[in-house]
Amino acid sequence: MRLIRVALLLVIFLGAACGRSDQPAPLTVTYVANTGFLIECGGKKILIDALFGGFEADWYHVPPGGIVDLMTAARPPFDNVDIIAVTHAHTDHFNARMVTDHLVNNRRGILVCPAQAAQALETDPRYHDVKDRIRIMAARRDSTAELTVAGVEIKALGTPHEHSADSHRDVEHLEYLFTVGGRVIYHTGDGEMNDVRRYQAYGFGEKPIDLAFVCWWDAGDRLTFRQQLIHDIIRPERVILMHMLPNRPPIGNPERQQTVAKEVILPQLCLQSWGP
Repeated sequence: MRLIRVALLLVIFLGAACGRSDQPAPLTVTYVANTGFLIECGGKKILIDALFGGFEADWYHVPPGGIVDLMTAARPPFDNVDIIAVTHAHTDHFNARMVTDHLVNNRRGILVCPAQAAQALETDPRYHDVKDRIRIMAARRDSTAELTVAGVEIKALGTPHEHSADSHRDVEHLEYLFTVGGRVIYHTGDGEMNDVRRYQAYGFGEKPIDLAFVCWWDAGDRLTFRQQLIHDIIRPERVILMHMLPNRPPIGNPERQQTVAKEVILPQLCLQSWGP
């Protein structure tokens, strides 16, 4: 009888432990600038579209020099970054020298990016020191590429850059899904987001999306096509807006708008954080 009682207690304990392990890990997000963020979850760090700067702009946020220095030197909070992700090689998302600086100073970091971004690193004399940690995500338009880095599942979605019919038709552009710590995190980059069938084909709706980074919108009485797509197909729990206009915040208090997601967050300051 005593042996049976011990066995039952063991089963209950293991069941409780399994239940606890199914809980998603705490998620912390730090805004860098524009579409650049530091994501921390399950003991992993992902830095996406953040390594750029060294110039001034009046139509998007640019990381100030002090933050650039922290990122390139891989100093806290940008130390021990596991994944450096790039959506595309435009200068407001990516700087080849800064990416190389960070990789040189952060020996654990793996760069995931489209081929155009990887090619931009080749002219740096330090390229041979970092090339083994570059992973090209070869996802052509309307296709996907998948990779696991440091226990993080990465799915790259090949999508057109916004305004792809004209000036951006030749841009290699990726959107990303990261699965880490029991959470799914989605980053749209500068995706055009103009085709419901594309996102249905990518499998959105099959798994809950904990957090989506999406380019800013004005909150009006009716949902735009992009907002409707996010609401109907992507269905994230939370949205963080990005690619903000510094001198003209979105109209209509989108941070209070709950028609697209349960929570919509509007970044205000560089190094602003959300989470535990």
